[in-house]
Amino acid sequence: MKIKLITLIIWVLLMNRTLIYSQDTVNSCTITYIANDGFLIETNNSKVLIDALFGGINGNWCDQPDDSISDLMLNGIGPFDNIDVVLITHYHSDHFNGPMVINFLRNNQKSALICPLQVDEVLKKNSGYSSVADRIHSLQSGNQFDTLLAFNKINISALRFNHGSYFEIDSVTGEKYDLHSDVENFGYIIEIDEFNLFHCGDASFSDKSHFESYHFGDRDFDMVFLDRTFLRKEGQEIMNSLIHTKDLVFMHIEPGRVEYYKSIIKDVPGLSVFTKKMEIKLITE
Repeated sequence: MKIKLITLIIWVLLMNRTLIYSQDTVNSCTITYIANDGFLIETNNSKVLIDALFGGINGNWCDQPDDSISDLMLNGIGPFDNIDVVLITHYHSDHFNGPMVINFLRNNQKSALICPLQVDEVLKKNSGYSSVADRIHSLQSGNQFDTLLAFNKINISALRFNHGSYFEIDSVTGEKYDLHSDVENFGYIIEIDEFNLFHCGDASFSDKSHFESYHFGDRDFDMVFLDRTFLRKEGQEIMNSLIHTKDLVFMHIEPGRVEYYKSIIKDVPGLSVFTKKMEIKLITE
């Protein structure tokens, strides 16, 4: 009975997804939450996977994909079939796993990868890299970096942002230093079937100068994904003055604190957090 019940639940979930997905609007974009900063972005013609190929992390400090979801991704099984582009924002383990990325590219021959050079340096250490290297587009970035790439009518702008700070004390000097100061963190603007989205990776909530230099105040988005730390005062200033979007999703939510963040934003229209893996949100024009 328990097995039958689980089977029924899975069937109902898939049917619900199908029903939502089959609402044949003129143009729509479906956002599926994987874990942490990981999402599947799909339209009628294109699919982008961002920061979703990771897992096996010891501890409960971040949300990570279930094994069943990872298996679907790695083997290109729906809804993870026909992925056009995989995006990785930076090399930290809660955004990227080298062997998983190599296995995905080997199993999904039509998919391309865009990543910072630091990610590529890690990938090179993994078996099978040479067989997929021609589809890896690694970008070496300076402090101010903005470049545009196009794949199957999807335009991807890779923008360098400072990674959020994490301070430790040097055991020798006793001085405080930022452990993440040298991390190449990319934010991505994704133009897909007339939809315009922005994913910040782990961009710093105090990095207003970069948002200004990339002219975010002149841009309009259908959805923006920001780190939860943007709810702090400095981040709110960026959101209020430079982020123009119909929907804003906060990500990088610690397990067990989803309800806390929901309570903070519950009275503000257009703000949301995802609460369950494979939860979807539909954007329409």
